Amino acid sequence: MRRFFFDLLVGNIVKIDPGGMIFEQAGATFIVADEMAKHLFVWRDDLRDRDAWIRVRDAGGNEIYRSPVWAENAEKVGWDQA
Repeated sequence: MRRFFFDLLVGNIVKIDPGGMIFEQAGATFIVADEMAKHLFVWRDDLRDRDAWIRVRDAGGNEIYRSPVWAENAEKVGWDQA
């Protein structure tokens, strides 16, 4: 099992996840990041019109995934599709 961290990026501000979560497979973290982003989209309207992301990092600090907070907005695409 490996530890992954879910940071919140808003523009040039980064809120680091200090504890992370343990997952057996890295792919599961993509689902969790997407759900976090959807939750923020619904409950944090102050993040909707800003460049806000959930960033997934592995224990080595390498970014492995990003999920945009605007994920439910069809006009915008994910960072890997831009």
